[in-house]
Amino acid sequence: MAGTWIGSPGEYLEALKALIDRVDLSGLNAAAELVYRAWRDRRRVYVIGNGGSAATASHIAGDLLKTAAVEGQPRLAAMCLADNVAIVTAVGNDLSFQECYRYPLETYAREGDVLIAISSSGNSENIVRACEWAQQHGIVTIGISGFSGGRLKDHCDVHINFPSDNYGLIEDLQLAVGHMLAQSLRCRIAATQSGCDRSAVV
Repeated sequence: MAGTWIGSPGEYLEALKALIDRVDLSGLNAAAELVYRAWRDRRRVYVIGNGGSAATASHIAGDLLKTAAVEGQPRLAAMCLADNVAIVTAVGNDLSFQECYRYPLETYAREGDVLIAISSSGNSENIVRACEWAQQHGIVTIGISGFSGGRLKDHCDVHINFPSDNYGLIEDLQLAVGHMLAQSLRCRIAATQSGCDRSAVV
């Protein structure tokens, strides 16, 4: 696995702070708006990733469905396509691992749905193929990458990039994006009732 390594916790924290300062807020705001519109329009949100990013994708989908839920309001239909191990491995074994996300996406997704694609390198073939298919079929795509964004950046409506070659730093902030999206969504849903109670956001 290519990338730099950081030798001490103190250096790691300093590098993380420096990377946070380089984040482009416009992409985060645009992603939050797309997720809110998906909730408002009763669309579905799909999240995909490989390895650590698959775990992050699962976490994000869970937060969008549960953490963002507001009593008395519809919930966002969010799902992680990495969570169905039977589908992922059947498609990977019988067809190609490169198709393991495009295949179920083609089955479930409808025009206007949202795809959140997580790839630290931005070059994961199965992620890129899913985004290519999504864009061709009216699915809104949000890419979350590291390094220079790889091929993923060219197949996303919104691209959030963490310009680092350290996988730990990239993955930390990819998960942070999920928390931002879920908490932003919860506040906006709550605001449709009586304003956002920030103390209720956990």
